[in-house]
Amino acid sequence: MPPAPPPTDPAPPVDVPEDLPGYPECVPVLTDDVITIGAHRPDDADRIVAQCASPAMQRWVPVPSPYLPEHATEFLTRVADGWRDPDGRREWAIRNQHGTYLGTIGLFDRSAGRCEVGFGLHPDARGVGVMSRAVRLLAAWAFAQGVEVVQWRAEVGNWSSRRVAWTCGFDTPVIVRGNGLDHAGRPRDMWHATLRHDEPMHPRAPWLHVPAVEGDRVRLREFREDDEGFLPDARDARAARFLTRGMPTRDRYAAWLTEQRSGAAEGHTIQWALADRHTDEVLGAIVLTQLGHPRTAGTGMVGYWLLPQWRGRGLMTEGLDLVVTTALADPADTPGGLGLRALRAVVDATNPESARVLRAVGFVGCGRERAAYTHEGEPPADAMLFDVLASDDRERQRVRPLVAPVIETERLRLRPWRASDRPDPADDPDDAARRFMPAGAQPGHDDFDAWLARKQRFRDEGSSLDWCIADRATDRPLGSVGLFHRGDGPIDFDAEIGYWVFPSARGRGYVSEALAHVIEYAFRPRAEGGLGVTRVHAGADADNDASVAIMRRAGLREWGRDRQAWRRIDGTLTDGVYSELLATDPR
Repeated sequence: MPPAPPPTDPAPPVDVPEDLPGYPECVPVLTDDVITIGAHRPDDADRIVAQCASPAMQRWVPVPSPYLPEHATEFLTRVADGWRDPDGRREWAIRNQHGTYLGTIGLFDRSAGRCEVGFGLHPDARGVGVMSRAVRLLAAWAFAQGVEVVQWRAEVGNWSSRRVAWTCGFDTPVIVRGNGLDHAGRPRDMWHATLRHDEPMHPRAPWLHVPAVEGDRVRLREFREDDEGFLPDARDARAARFLTRGMPTRDRYAAWLTEQRSGAAEGHTIQWALADRHTDEVLGAIVLTQLGHPRTAGTGMVGYWLLPQWRGRGLMTEGLDLVVTTALADPADTPGGLGLRALRAVVDATNPESARVLRAVGFVGCGRERAAYTHEGEPPADAMLFDVLASDDRERQRVRPLVAPVIETERLRLRPWRASDRPDPADDPDDAARRFMPAGAQPGHDDFDAWLARKQRFRDEGSSLDWCIADRATDRPLGSVGLFHRGDGPIDFDAEIGYWVFPSARGRGYVSEALAHVIEYAFRPRAEGGLGVTRVHAGADADNDASVAIMRRAGLREWGRDRQAWRRIDGTLTDGVYSELLATDPR
């Protein structure tokens, strides 16, 4: 409760007839021993003027502007008249223990089973729970009179009023478009919520708080009304491809901000502004959703966007890392920690940049939904599923994309594959390639884009690194050589070797020339720029004499064979030959 205001000069007399039938004696006095609601008095006029002249009242309530003493006189007369009329408004003055006027609360549009509650507070009584106490007192009294439903309305954006309704147990508001009028008579959208007589008068869901977090270059904070100046006038094409409603434009910012704050008020969304730590400029946003579902309590779904001019600088990775740490932290140990056990994310497979951010902060791939997303004029795209648990070792799970360094030999240039390297149809897989290699291992002219995208995903996951074997003089693609990890997870202490050349480039020793340098790179310590593995190995169809010979020339030692263990594309079975080489072996 706010302290009693200092004594003031007596208020000027207010022309309120005191001989109205039953008034003010007819006004029920209700109290919870902290506040009391009862009849208005003439000496409330000065504080009514201060209340109604405050910016909040002028913004959200259709009161005169400027609000003058004569308006308070008229108001007090209307209050008395309302009590005089059997069907009139019922309005009470809210007072503290010293009898000081704190505000007004009333019941309107009354019927036998329903009424609407409305209220307003003096500025020095706001933010300390006064109105919530008053609403509970009045709702309990109304229910005792036989009312079944108490309604609440407020203009969309009046968060202080909505917080009172939330505190008192009103249900989740719905928006009724154009249901209210502003001072100029223009329609305004309104929130509507109800409280029934048999419902408890306490919040139905938590009103989520946005914890502020600081990083080296970024800070996470609440979005503010004045942040719209950082946003673009038009939607970014990249964002529009992957976000249905995520990144707002300036003209939609106010509505977007209301949606996000409503999610927090309903207990299922926390939205951070990703801002520059030094300038406070908004760079993007990170959101946690689906926080309030009872079947997935303790988990959340992550989403994020970055303004175009800030992409490619690692800012989202830093920000998301802060969010994950905060979300999974035990609030008993970390101020602002949310105590979640798991976070999940879903990424369009054609958005590799987003997937890289998730892997960089410790998310792991946990599945794939095929043909989940629609893109006009394109085939449907898969959805890639990720998660991270509070119990995970995030440092160990962090994955950065592998980058193939350019390596030059006497005749060759080993370099990353490019979109322009699409093979000529004459170099599509022939009978030998289809016999000895798994389906899709060597791309053709028509499926090259899909092959290249798949290889990019493997590089992003840290599980595969492929070089295009190109002619050093002409840069023409001749084939491919690579290192990969079969199964889940990135390349760790060992790597498998894979290779192929286009039919037009066979028989010239290109793979053997390239492989010697690739093996050297694989064994080179990570501190010196290599992969730092301790073992490389390879397998081949026992009938593929050329491939077996390549492994021998590269120094790999055959360590075993398995019989009828390989199934070719045509369905026939064959033996497999396996070879290996350790970093400590003589070569």
